[in-house]
Amino acid sequence: MKSEVKIWDGVFATDSYCLHMPAQNAIIIADLHLGYEGVLRMEGVAMPRYQEKVIMEKLSSIIKKYGPEKVIVNGDFKHNFGRNLKQEWQEVSNVLKFLCKKGDVVLIRGNHDNFLKTIASKFDVTMADKYNIKGITIAHGHKDVRGKKMIIAHEHPSIKLRDRVGATLSLPCYLFSDEIIVMPAFSPLASGTDVSSADAGDYLSPILKKHDMDKFRVLAISEAGLLDFSTVGNMKKADYHRNSFR
Repeated sequence: MKSEVKIWDGVFATDSYCLHMPAQNAIIIADLHLGYEGVLRMEGVAMPRYQEKVIMEKLSSIIKKYGPEKVIVNGDFKHNFGRNLKQEWQEVSNVLKFLCKKGDVVLIRGNHDNFLKTIASKFDVTMADKYNIKGITIAHGHKDVRGKKMIIAHEHPSIKLRDRVGATLSLPCYLFSDEIIVMPAFSPLASGTDVSSADAGDYLSPILKKHDMDKFRVLAISEAGLLDFSTVGNMKKADYHRNSFR
């Protein structure tokens, strides 16, 4: 199995939940949703606080492996919509402090990042609605943004594999075409769109609603590396999500 797969010229998908652009010495991550457990506890769900530890371990591994000079966070750094919860202040500050010591940090505003600017300003990190690098537009994907080539997130794409007795395995994945890359969520808690069974109207991003998603390729992340599942349409024809593993 491969740990990296070239998607476009100079852009590589990795099994570390990030895109790698070697020539720019940059990595792109998305959808960390820091503070998620605090929001769940407010809603009455007894969720232990563990996500920050997992995310910091993943980031440390990425920094060690790639040594990037630039880290681009493509939206939804934090989770709560309405305000900065105490847990979010702490976790976002910890992660930003870590990343800023390693290089330049670019924060792209996601739909969950309404009050992130207040925390980011303390680290002299600016936020933007989109960011351009090597002719590629990077935007979170919750708004209709245009670009000849785009990298978006927001969708949290995954595939669900199901065996004959009903056991299921869900794998985060990249979706991509010649024009668009959709990133997997970096958060271990963030569920999203099951592309192996989704209809056109099930996609969240207004950008994707304008495209034939059956033509997008699927590159899933597994413990063994990256798995190529051909296109969304071919997955549906082969009925992968109903009879895929034994």
